[in-house]
Order: sequence, then C-alpha cells, then structure tokens
Amino acid sequence: MKKEYIEKIGMINTTLLGLLMLVPGLTKLFVSGVEGVSSMLSGNILFSWAPLFWAWALIIAEIGSGSAILFRWKTKYVVYIPVIILAVAVFTVSIKWSSVMSTSWSGVIFHLIAIVGYISLAYNKK
Repeated sequence: MKKEYIEKIGMINTTLLGLLMLVPGLTKLFVSGVEGVSSMLSGNILFSWAPLFWAWALIIAEIGSGSAILFRWKTKYVVYIPVIILAVAVFTVSIKWSSVMSTSWSGVIFHLIAIVGYISLAYNKK
C-alpha cells in the first residue's frame, strides 16, 4: 500500500478513536447529566461507594482523553485511559455474569476491538 494511503488511514483511525471517547463523554455531560451517570454507576458494586465522584471522573476522563487523542497530544500515554475505561466496561456492564447467555457478545467484541485500536495508537511510530 502506498505510504500516503497508510498515513490517511492512520489519521482516520486516530480521529475515530478520539471521537469514540469524546462523544460519549459529552453525551454523559449534556444529555444524561451527571446525576444520570451517577445513578447508573450506583448500581455497580465497584462504584457504589462514591457514584458522584466516579461519574465526574468518568466524564472528565472521556472528554479529556478523547480531546487529547484528537489533538494528538501525548497519545502514547493518554490512550491507556480509554483502555481502562473500556476494560472496566466490558467486565462490569457488557458481560452479564448472572446469565452469560444474555450477554451481548457483539458489544464485548466491539469493546475489545476498540481496546486494541487504542493500544495500537500507543505504538504508532508517529
């Protein structure tokens, strides 16, 4: 493949991965609201002890990491924030541990593909 096509594909990949964090963060902030995110997190055993704190942490992490990836700022280090968010989401939200058969496996695979995409950004030569 020609070098310019590879660079364009890399730019598209970086942009989409940046938007993959930025858009949900902005949606949580302006549509769901912090209270909505907090009530969602309060149902999870990991975050039920301080759901409002974790709601703000999640929103800031998603908006901050998404923006940093879009602007290609410290990408090598910033990508691990979405990796952690997505890994926690896979194990606490996507996989239904009480009934594994009702798990949305396409959602699990989507999260895993996104994790691999973020890790590949960390090891991109540019």
